[in-house]
Amino acid sequence: MVVMSSNLPDFSGQTIANGRYQLIEELGTGAYGSVYRALDVNSDPNDPSFYAIKCLSKEDLTPEQVAYQAREIAIHKMVSGLPHVLTLHEVVEEELYLYFVLELCMGGDLFNAITVHRAYYRNNALVKKAFVELLDGVYACHQMGVFHRDLKPENILCLKDGSGILLADFGLATRRRVCKDFGCGSSFYMSPECIGQQFDYPTYSASHSDIWSLGVILTNMISGRNPWKLATTVDDCFSSYLHNPDFLREMLPISKGANEILKRIFTLNPLSRISLPELRQRILELDTFFMDECELEEASDNVKTAEVSYATRIPVTKLVVHRVATDDTLNAEYDSGYSSSSSSDRHYPYESPSDNMAPTPVTIATFSRCSSRDIARVVVRSHRIENFIIGSDSGTGETSSGGESEGPITPETYPIDPVNSVPDLPEGESLDDSIFAVEMPAYSKEPMGLPSFLASAVQRLNLV
Repeated sequence: MVVMSSNLPDFSGQTIANGRYQLIEELGTGAYGSVYRALDVNSDPNDPSFYAIKCLSKEDLTPEQVAYQAREIAIHKMVSGLPHVLTLHEVVEEELYLYFVLELCMGGDLFNAITVHRAYYRNNALVKKAFVELLDGVYACHQMGVFHRDLKPENILCLKDGSGILLADFGLATRRRVCKDFGCGSSFYMSPECIGQQFDYPTYSASHSDIWSLGVILTNMISGRNPWKLATTVDDCFSSYLHNPDFLREMLPISKGANEILKRIFTLNPLSRISLPELRQRILELDTFFMDECELEEASDNVKTAEVSYATRIPVTKLVVHRVATDDTLNAEYDSGYSSSSSSDRHYPYESPSDNMAPTPVTIATFSRCSSRDIARVVVRSHRIENFIIGSDSGTGETSSGGESEGPITPETYPIDPVNSVPDLPEGESLDDSIFAVEMPAYSKEPMGLPSFLASAVQRLNLV
């Protein structure tokens, strides 16, 4: 979806589409638009129909942005009606505004189900049900030749109890099975081949990249944490995983069976990655996603801390964050869960794990740049390191997005303590530029007491 004006009027009480839809109340607002609960006035008064209507400005759009918008609409209409995909009923276009008439889902998004409601904590049946629903939605889209490319909890709607999964936001979706616009999506959920920093592949598979993102989402649901921030050797946790495929189980309270499934997902060779049908079967056959009490007693302090953090409900407070510079980022996000791809990522608010073990030298395998003619063969160069400090051959950590996508990697927005932390202003902005408040769980300001040798690595397991 294209960049929209953040200064939209209040549409509450107004009607659109020649009086058919009455916008009743605002469900959420973002930097680029607003979402309203709306009544279909033509529906039966005894059984009224309600929708979510996303209101967007049409002013100051470039021809490229108009084309991106048209493509998103076309792709979303194509997959509407598929199982576990949010339905786009129609698009109403007026002189100044565009209105997306969407299926109403009052439960919010998967992010809130994980972090606020703790819906999936030690709930094997619900994790299995919800994740299989998500798999079915993604698989149905793939069968239609549509690949999402921005799968993350913010783009997945559900009921408040965490069930009833609906895949939403097709702003970065494509019909191309093989893509060349690297760096498309949200950094935490992006596959190594999509990031493209450490590979010479001229293209990547959109379907296999979606499967990688699903693995990160499954990790979120089981542990309330991300496995890493960026799947490159610059990231200490990802590098540790490359050295030790059981690294996640040593840091997070996940079962052996879940760990084996994640290892089948998180393979560097996309062609070796587990398929969606097999992944679905493995999920259904799994008895538990979580460590049992005996395993927890023998687990590391990191695992125990992660377990306690996920079990503890953290009150939600409003934090003010600086506005992310939009530039050519063409998507927005709404607190209601009706989101678009290129807005600020929200972060899981748990403390870093602590570990008092003495540091030991480890060997991390980093990957030299691979020939696109031999995708199945990855050349590794091993070197001795200590303290989980990893270097990268790729140079900078920047990624870009090609003309095929709506925008670059989703910008990341971190909680800001208004007393102790003043962010630098983005280039070209001044104090007159607007800010917006978002709902973020409170986080501890107490020192973690983490030994320096693990501080860098375990910090990357958190989303704050």
